[in-house]
Amino acid sequence: MINRSLDESVFPSTLKTAIVTPVHKSGDRQEVSNYRPISILPAISKVIEKVLAEQLVAHLNIENLLHPMQFGFRANHSTETACCYFLEVIKGSLDKGGVVGAVFLDLRKAFDTVNHSVLISKLSKFKLSVNVVNWIQSYLLGRSQCVRINDKMSSLKACVMGVPQGSILGPLLFSAYINDLPSMCDDVGTLMYADDTVLYACGKDPEQVAAKLSLAMEQVIEWLRYSCLTLNTDKTVVMYFVNKHKNMVFPNIIVGGQMIKKVDEFKYLGVTLDHNLTFKSHIKKMCHKVKYNIANFRHIRNSLTVEASKMYLNAMIFSCFHYCISCWSQANKTVLKPIRSLHKQALKTLDRKPQQYHHCDILDKY
Repeated sequence: MINRSLDESVFPSTLKTAIVTPVHKSGDRQEVSNYRPISILPAISKVIEKVLAEQLVAHLNIENLLHPMQFGFRANHSTETACCYFLEVIKGSLDKGGVVGAVFLDLRKAFDTVNHSVLISKLSKFKLSVNVVNWIQSYLLGRSQCVRINDKMSSLKACVMGVPQGSILGPLLFSAYINDLPSMCDDVGTLMYADDTVLYACGKDPEQVAAKLSLAMEQVIEWLRYSCLTLNTDKTVVMYFVNKHKNMVFPNIIVGGQMIKKVDEFKYLGVTLDHNLTFKSHIKKMCHKVKYNIANFRHIRNSLTVEASKMYLNAMIFSCFHYCISCWSQANKTVLKPIRSLHKQALKTLDRKPQQYHHCDILDKY
């Protein structure tokens, strides 16, 4: 069936219906825009998508067609490699006495507003056969969806734009859709992880950096207009990275007559960055989450087997420590001290030992 679908460049119409489940992101739960629409698709649809996605990724990698600064949904690329690269650029500039400015773009409903005609046009630059492009066009057109909340279901509505969130092909197609963004702003660096995009510029002073970013943002607005995407200026922010001892006034960046908000810290791909790269805020937030999970662990530990306890420890506590650890682990020892303490508490809870017990014996045991 899959081979026939690919040969005839037709995606089965019965697999084009999605049930959308709204997942809360952040902010006011009564505000519709604070929910992400995740599409629940037929299982067989994902099987077909997986086959094409594997072949498409292999083609893009062999032909080296994706921009090197696109870190999303690629082998040997991750949020951690994206953060590490970004931080190394910042550190390199700060070590030379420079200033780094970064604009963190927020696209309004990026996946849901992809224009199908523009996407098909852009795919022609990826050396794809006519057969594959026609199949992707068939995959995109004629889709419908309904929304389910609890046990209530809406009526079906046609989807005339966008790629399904929750699909296998959706993120890959979106990566191809924005692949030409860096070519629009040569004077600044661009880092992309799907729709999480950051523009950064290095310079000897804030004025030079702001001038580069302002020009780049004008070019980005033009690109967004062509690509039928919209910049969410309320959530797009600018951040300047400087050495601790520098006391500077940072210029404003105006986009479309609206000033971009300046911040001293920003959560990028799950890592909270501050303008001095101390990572105090990131570690504080992580410790708050881990404390909650350790408290739950203590409460249920006596009801769990050793294997189940180790599974909880790795899934709910150690995973917090491990995420992007190569980015923030070079922080000051004083900043890292609470993490070391929580790590010991977690080990003692695992082995059901009092707080006075030495954790090294537990490490040796397990």
